[in-house]
Amino acid sequence: MTFKLSALALGIGLVFGAGSAQADTATISQTGSWNDSSIEQYDNNGATASITVNGYGNDAVVVQQDVNNSNAVITQTANAGDATIDQSGSSYWFHTVPGNNQNATINQNWGWDNTAWVTQRGSNTDAVINQGGVDNLAGVYQKGSGGWVVARLTQTGHGNDGYIRQEGSALNATINQNGYRNEAVILQANSGHTATLTQVGSHNVGVIQQR
Repeated sequence: MTFKLSALALGIGLVFGAGSAQADTATISQTGSWNDSSIEQYDNNGATASITVNGYGNDAVVVQQDVNNSNAVITQTANAGDATIDQSGSSYWFHTVPGNNQNATINQNWGWDNTAWVTQRGSNTDAVINQGGVDNLAGVYQKGSGGWVVARLTQTGHGNDGYIRQEGSALNATINQNGYRNEAVILQANSGHTATLTQVGSHNVGVIQQR
């Protein structure tokens, strides 16, 4: 269903043509179960996106591409929800957007079988994921092209998996897990690594790899 939404948004974009590179603001609010929501913002300076969903089995996607000064927030309440934020600049032979100052936050404060994923490619990137409940999955992938690269992941409950992978310079990753049978992995490549992994509970597994 998410792919259908993306295709629809792409079709609309082709009809209306390229954006004007000015600040855009988009907000979606849904209540109920098995809903899909998608915000896509392109060629922009100062894009803000917010999705708030209350119900079971909902999917939420934010894509901000060719954007500087982007901010995206997804908040989901209930079980079996998927949340994805993808932020990036671009580099073409005729047009370059560095993707400066990317901020992404996903809040799934309770529930089970929720999935949260943030991907950021650019400079000065900051990602935050908060999850509470059981058997949840959260991941952050960041590829920095300058400035700082920061990721913070907090999970409360049991049977949760947390993953952070960072490439670039000035890397800073933090995972906090409170519960039992949780797993956490931090992978950092290139230069300037700082990683903190804290687990409180029993039968947890934690891994940090820096190279």
